[in-house]
Amino acid sequence: MPPPISGRSPEPGGLPAIGARRSPSAATHGRSARDAPPPGTTGPSAKAAPSADRDAGSAPAPVLLQLPTLRVTAPVQPVDVVGGELQVPDDPRTVGWWRASAPPGSPVGSTVVDGHIDSATAGLGALFHLADLDPGDEVSVRTSAGRVVPYTVRARRVYVKSAGLPAEIFTRSGPPRLVLISCGGPFDAAAHSYQDNIIVFATPST
Repeated sequence: MPPPISGRSPEPGGLPAIGARRSPSAATHGRSARDAPPPGTTGPSAKAAPSADRDAGSAPAPVLLQLPTLRVTAPVQPVDVVGGELQVPDDPRTVGWWRASAPPGSPVGSTVVDGHIDSATAGLGALFHLADLDPGDEVSVRTSAGRVVPYTVRARRVYVKSAGLPAEIFTRSGPPRLVLISCGGPFDAAAHSYQDNIIVFATPST
């Protein structure tokens, strides 16, 4: 099992890097992301980041992500920032919820969920087809309290990893939304990394 996909933080204590490197044992068959170019490896400024040690407190954590359009149902586990890197569950069929981000159903802020695109040893990841989600598609998150929080996809963006991710992706202020992050674009065999990240933004369904 390859180690979690992770990246390097630009500054100690900065916002986490997302989906940067792959293990040498990782698959070398990337799939090209559709549309624009995906999210990067370096995180935004430290000043914009909530504390990575903050827990969601009494708010129920997400336990299941459902992407009906893609026929995906994936368990969710909380992940932390370690050494400036946002971790990803080892099992590519499981996605991670950054516990320092807003919990599902929060009236404000981004609920950040990340996942592997694939694994050389375990096959396709839960978010392998993330680039196939389109505006209007429905997504839902079930919490540990049994509540199902529905979302509607509003946008899909692709960012070149070397350019980094905008700080606003991780904000805990502003309107509530779900942010799904995975790798995408061409696979760089020399760097053992996909060159891009894909981010899907969804807002609570009304």
